[in-house]
Amino acid sequence: MSQAIALGEVLEEAGHVILKVLVGSHPGQQLPGYFTEAFPGLVEKFQSPYFLRTPNQKGIYVGRTILWNLLRSITYLREIRRIRKSILDMEPDVVFNFYDLVGALAVRKAGSGIRRIGIGHHFFLHLQESCMRLGRVPDRWLMKWHTSLVMRSCDRVLALSFREIPSRSPVSVVPPLLRKAFREMTYRPGERYLAYLMTGGYLYDLVRMCREDPDFKVDVFSDLTIGMELPPGIRLHPINEIRFRELMTRCRGIITTAGFDTAAEAAYHGIPLLVIPARGHFEQHCNGKDVERSGIGTAVSRLVPGIQSEARAADLNTYRAWADRAATQVLKRINE
Repeated sequence: MSQAIALGEVLEEAGHVILKVLVGSHPGQQLPGYFTEAFPGLVEKFQSPYFLRTPNQKGIYVGRTILWNLLRSITYLREIRRIRKSILDMEPDVVFNFYDLVGALAVRKAGSGIRRIGIGHHFFLHLQESCMRLGRVPDRWLMKWHTSLVMRSCDRVLALSFREIPSRSPVSVVPPLLRKAFREMTYRPGERYLAYLMTGGYLYDLVRMCREDPDFKVDVFSDLTIGMELPPGIRLHPINEIRFRELMTRCRGIITTAGFDTAAEAAYHGIPLLVIPARGHFEQHCNGKDVERSGIGTAVSRLVPGIQSEARAADLNTYRAWADRAATQVLKRINE
């Protein structure tokens, strides 16, 4: 969603018009307000495959996730037909797909004259042969299979990357898409760490770190409800982009699960970064390795007292010069 907002800013500044924003979700999921407010009146949800979390909220079940989503295949087939009809009715010039499988299958017969562009950091991982040697063989195969399915529904593929590497047809490597508000903020190092956790189970590790190290202070953004008294060093916040960005401007460092966007935003300001891949999540395992390979942060396998001192900051000038080329690079690829 962060990447979609950033792309929307680039497109509108270049004079393009966004007709609709279709978002894959699961039953009962509420979209964050910052996203719907970025595209007023344009957002429409559809049901798409999703992960089943482990009870400790630190990872995902791979096998159960596959079986569960196979049982829901009839629902997804209906959504494919609905999305395809919506696209044919609007007749856009371009459809962007942020690595969604239902969206990819829907645009396979999107109509002649409609360009289909896949965009996301997953495609960069697909280029990295070293990544494809990590982890379990079934996880690697599933990642390649999913990526190949999405790519076959694209006329062009844009791979978001922490660093510049040569492109390889049909994949063009481009810089991260960062929202304007995050690019323009001013960062001054503070005393408290900032944590964003896709899987809320790591909150309990941060609680333990605060209890054993009184000097460790952290603001945590998570949708997890915790039934225990928190130590003085930890403050828990609901997901809120404005508050998160405000605290980001004066944090000591960032601790986050190994997604792409928060790492990309932290690196743009040279904020020390510590990432922890969610268990069983092959993409995050690859992201953690790439964060270190790109020199923008440190990946760890667990959160223990004192681990925050290992957080690493990006080379601000090198990374920012690459990230500042995002709009130019993306628009160039769209128009080719």
